[in-house]
Amino acid sequence: MDHLESDISQQNRAAEILDRLAEEGHRVTTPRQVIVELLAPRTDHFSAQEVWEEVRARGVVVGRATVFRTLDLLAELNVLNRIHAGDGCHRYTVCETSHHHHFMCVVCGRVQPLEAPGIESQIGRLADEAGFEVLTHHLELLGRCRDCQVGE
Repeated sequence: MDHLESDISQQNRAAEILDRLAEEGHRVTTPRQVIVELLAPRTDHFSAQEVWEEVRARGVVVGRATVFRTLDLLAELNVLNRIHAGDGCHRYTVCETSHHHHFMCVVCGRVQPLEAPGIESQIGRLADEAGFEVLTHHLELLGRCRDCQVGE
């Protein structure tokens, strides 16, 4: 994909996210639009604090709480996945599918979706055996991506 196609793809993704907000009855405010446009091209994981600092660096005046609320709203709409990277704070990644798991690189921060139907069936079997109803779950596998393994 060349640079122009990439830019168009990122704009389309941002437009889809903003359309989803509107369809669900949420206002598409300027701060939300800026946040979505900032997040749409991302392939890594990020914290709310990092997003807030990036928005401010672009000269946009937006409250820290607005960023946190917007990220939580996008997570509720399944546009973002809230992940737990082990650093004590919630991090997020942009989603392209509904339920999936992640490979997360601890070196560069890249997040790669992991579709794992075998794991899903195992979780279901284990829950049945334990008499447990699983409402939701998250699986993040931390390690090093192929690029970060090179040169060791």
